[in-house]
Amino acid sequence: MIYLDWASTSPPDEAILQESAALAVRFFGNPSSRHGLGAEASGRLEEARARLLRSLGGGRAAELRPAQGRIVFTSGGSEADAIALLAMLRRKDTRRGPAPHIVVSAIEHSAVYEEARLLEGMGMAVSYVNPGPDGIVSPGEVASALRKDTALVAIMAVNNETGAIQPLAGIGSALREASAALGRHEPPFFHSDAVQALGKVSFDPEALGLSSAAFSAHKLRGPRGTGALWLGAKLEPLVLGGGQEEGLRPGTENLQGDWAFSLAAEKSRTSLEARRAHARELEARLMAGLSSIEGALALPLGRAAGDERYSPFILSVAFPGLSGEVLARALSDAGIAVSTGAACSSRGNKKGRRILEAMGLRPDIAFSAIRVSTGDLTGEADIDAFLEEARSAYRKLKI
Repeated sequence: MIYLDWASTSPPDEAILQESAALAVRFFGNPSSRHGLGAEASGRLEEARARLLRSLGGGRAAELRPAQGRIVFTSGGSEADAIALLAMLRRKDTRRGPAPHIVVSAIEHSAVYEEARLLEGMGMAVSYVNPGPDGIVSPGEVASALRKDTALVAIMAVNNETGAIQPLAGIGSALREASAALGRHEPPFFHSDAVQALGKVSFDPEALGLSSAAFSAHKLRGPRGTGALWLGAKLEPLVLGGGQEEGLRPGTENLQGDWAFSLAAEKSRTSLEARRAHARELEARLMAGLSSIEGALALPLGRAAGDERYSPFILSVAFPGLSGEVLARALSDAGIAVSTGAACSSRGNKKGRRILEAMGLRPDIAFSAIRVSTGDLTGEADIDAFLEEARSAYRKLKI
């Protein structure tokens, strides 16, 4: 199988999984226990936490400085997003007036978008900000949605379908200016789903002005079922329990997964420049090949190879006149794995392509799109095989 679905999940790094499994056997104590075995496990957990913070730091690979803030380990990116958004319910007190307001982009991953809809159903006011045709959310549009009672703004770092890198620093600056103009004491809590950013683009949450950011290990060759929430501001827990992870994520910690996550993040960060250059080469080869397939469209429309506004690891392609799901199945039958969007959103979902349609694309173009995403193990031959099979399938199946 030629694997071009890295944005859904990545092949795990076997050496990292083996090291973390051996560590879990050796340090099997509960990190919360007061005896020596617990203390040993707790020490390794804190080492993993510090390593992940270093991986979020600024600077080049040879001179990384650790990020400020704290790391809360979770079961994945979705839980990390949920912790940040559902904490807003702690601010909902009908006895003291209306529920607070939140702002999210219309192109958020379902981990944020569906939580926002849940909050809306529970009485909170929600504003959804559309991107431009380029898939990028304007800082001015986000700032315009701000109100005096806005408690949270959530804008993803890298879109999981288009690869569009959102201008978080500009949005943070616009929020500070708009907050001052509204007479607010401080800007709202600023969260970002950064699942497709870590290990793919330079990402320093403090420098971007964020309050929190969500990450997932399996997007960068770590294990499934492990994630993290970076915190640069105070957050009140909604789910209570044993007090682990600063009380924000109760439950016995997953030392094996957290250790593997920190190793994968470190490896991805220190090799970022080389891997990104490789991804740019694959992107250029892919887009050059697509230009020779009559009717095929790279999305967003007008995107060119090497455009720094987009992650080179993710590209959506439309084949008008052919359902994206039909093409994905045809490619799968030929031994090539691609997707039609986020795996967790597409299972049983017949509601269309929310993210692409929010950009203003016609429904028929959005309906015909597939996502091609690459990674460390992707080679030029993989891209060439995809192009050949996509060309053949499109010619045979197009209506």
